[in-house]
Amino acid sequence: MNNDAPTLLEIIQLTRQELTHTQKTDPIRECGRAALALLPSDSDLALKLAYQKLHDVPYKDVKTCWRRLYADASLWKVVKVVDDQHGQFAKGRYDEERSNAAAEKNAWVDDVVRTLDMTLILTGAPEREELVELWFAALKAVLTPPGRNSNIDADASEPPNKRRMLSFSRQTSCIPRSFPTVLPNPSPTIRHAIPRTRELSLEAFQKRVGDTAMHTPVIIEGAIQHWPALDERPWNNPAYLLEQTLGGRRLIPVEVGKSYTDEGWGQRITTFRAFMETYMLEGAKDAVSATSHMDNVGSPDRDGADGSQTPTPPPTGYLAQHDLFAQIPSLRADISIPDYCYSSPAPSPHLTHIKPVPKLEEPLLNAWFGPKGTVSPLHTDPYHNILAQVVGYKYVRLYAPEETERLYPRGMEGGGVDMSNTSRVDLDEGMEVLGEVSCWEVEGLSSERRREFEEEFPGFKDARYIEGILAPGECLYLPVGWWHYIRSLTPSFSVSFWFN
Repeated sequence: MNNDAPTLLEIIQLTRQELTHTQKTDPIRECGRAALALLPSDSDLALKLAYQKLHDVPYKDVKTCWRRLYADASLWKVVKVVDDQHGQFAKGRYDEERSNAAAEKNAWVDDVVRTLDMTLILTGAPEREELVELWFAALKAVLTPPGRNSNIDADASEPPNKRRMLSFSRQTSCIPRSFPTVLPNPSPTIRHAIPRTRELSLEAFQKRVGDTAMHTPVIIEGAIQHWPALDERPWNNPAYLLEQTLGGRRLIPVEVGKSYTDEGWGQRITTFRAFMETYMLEGAKDAVSATSHMDNVGSPDRDGADGSQTPTPPPTGYLAQHDLFAQIPSLRADISIPDYCYSSPAPSPHLTHIKPVPKLEEPLLNAWFGPKGTVSPLHTDPYHNILAQVVGYKYVRLYAPEETERLYPRGMEGGGVDMSNTSRVDLDEGMEVLGEVSCWEVEGLSSERRREFEEEFPGFKDARYIEGILAPGECLYLPVGWWHYIRSLTPSFSVSFWFN
């Protein structure tokens, strides 16, 4: 993959060329001459200005020019950082004494990756996506062990083991070969199973979705067995995921807390490695100090049984509903869009609880990556969905649109946020009230809380549902308007494909 990667000198030259030649129709011109004049001379100030503009109004109302200003300012900053760094190598200033500490030696790489990823996450890097991806390809070539022909490797006099430190931290030896993805015993009791089929043809699927009466869920086996993510380039291998994220340097948005309906839930941006070490890898957690946990998620310590200080387990972290594959195309190459997503579902005018959405030109892809216990609370979506399970197992409970009243949808909440697609029912509580929890730990409900639940949601006990366990290599077709609750039974990596 690195054979076609540009050297750092080449990508610097290309970036300067792209940044200094703008077309008359370029949307960045709307920022005004004063803002544009900052780009080559003071990229940090241009970044601050663009960042402010990104947050002055709701994101959907942010003009493209300010997103472009942020992206271009980031690229100017990266050019300066790498240009200065290459100059130090070229002048032979990176001797053994100066480069003794790996963290110091890697600081410029971390800075560049952080700047580029913030651009992708905050703005999408309009009209600069390919340029940003070339930067990551160049960096990957630099971080690759001996044998690569990058300009830094050629100029540096470091021995091979020193160069390899650019790719992996000292904690790599703590990384297991795979995630622990054995279905728990006992597994959830399935009372009303989701129908299953195997190797469903596109023709048969189109017939199904072409009739609104057949808009019902089905688990499809054997539809994604050709994905490299399942075998050839396995996502169940933590080391492979770290390799594809530049040794875990790539930034990702993480949801912290049980679910977005709970108090204390929040979002933060962290490195892929920090996410793995904090939430995904049991062995690597031992190498992360209590201080690191506090830095990552703000968890206080508590006294142990012997009076000693023991770290409070961090809240659940979940990389949820994120277009990881636009940000990291190398992972996108490990999967393919199921043919089912190119079918033409019949309109569903009877779904009054679903707001109309525009026709999608291409399916919307999202990643769902997290440890055992991650939860998507009971909610519904405005698109048809193919949920593909790549790593681990998930428990899924589904309710038809006809059950909407018995699920007590939320309404407008603080700040004018429309939460009508999410149920007020905490399904973990609901299942315990109905005596159905059998696999995962749920905090025991007091008799008072049980009574309150039954008084608050009297119709819930009559809501009909279907349920199932989604295994690696299986897909769930979820029709538009169906309510769904999903819980990871093991560490899990899923991909959703929204289409209409």
